[in-house]
Amino acid sequence: MPSLPSSETTASLSLPYPWHQELWDSFNQNIEQGRMAHALMLTGPQGIGKERLALALAQRLLCTAEMSKYACGSCKSCQLLLAGNHPDLSILEPEEEGKRILIDPVRKLCMLLSKTAQQGGWKLAVIMPAESMNISASNALLKSLEEPQGKALLILVSHRPGMVSATIRSRCQKYNLPLPDREIATQWLAEITGNRQESEATLDLATGRPLLALEYLQSDSLETRRQFEAIVDKLRLGELSALDAAQQCQKQNSDLMLGWFMDYLHRLATGELQNKPNARLFEFSDKLRSARGWVLSGSNPNPQLLWEELFMDWLQVFRRRA
Repeated sequence: MPSLPSSETTASLSLPYPWHQELWDSFNQNIEQGRMAHALMLTGPQGIGKERLALALAQRLLCTAEMSKYACGSCKSCQLLLAGNHPDLSILEPEEEGKRILIDPVRKLCMLLSKTAQQGGWKLAVIMPAESMNISASNALLKSLEEPQGKALLILVSHRPGMVSATIRSRCQKYNLPLPDREIATQWLAEITGNRQESEATLDLATGRPLLALEYLQSDSLETRRQFEAIVDKLRLGELSALDAAQQCQKQNSDLMLGWFMDYLHRLATGELQNKPNARLFEFSDKLRSARGWVLSGSNPNPQLLWEELFMDWLQVFRRRA
């Protein structure tokens, strides 16, 4: 496999999650009828398995077994996939979480797509998340999208498609993946954890995203999130100052916590405060989205100042008007 930044999942074979089975059947139908587009974009919330679906599709196309709806795991191509060195599959991700994908790796990927497949079949490239590409990298990718080469497929995975170049989006066949059916996601979680009640409660906290719920259940991130929400609650109730709260949060992942804050706000507005309309809640929601956009833009805002300002605004949401 080309030496591009890649996920460990490329050294194993992937199956789509059960809630993606209908879309998977559609992909198989397109493959069988020779109607695969040259570029796909899979969008939707983070934590629902878009990356695994993209890898499963890439592996399915590279598999040489006949009449197989999934990568077989036995053919030469699958053995190369399992070894993590299939020459016709390229996976491009940021070198570190939160970092940008730069132009040189994209140029290398485009060059690999333009060459003849070494195994005589498809050439596949997966970029995830696509919004991590900087402007130069996006521009470099456009040439490959505008000049598709034979049996070559580019799969873009995006959690925030609005941050991907509009021109790139227009060149792709788009699939917007919704949140999974609740019963299917709960059953999947319960089979892993052995605890349906805990699975249901954690899925609620993860706003219906089963992989995020699983991460909560298998790590200490659930406790970290609960601690953050306790800080937000104390602020709302006047038990903590904005300065102290900001000091507790400024060393954490701002993007992650802003997402938690937005989920918390949604639960508050649709639950406890459902019958107590407060226009300032919606104004504050806009501020959270703006702050998240600022963080994701790579501007590197000062975390202490960012959280101080947000928490002071949060206090104003519940302050009685004179």
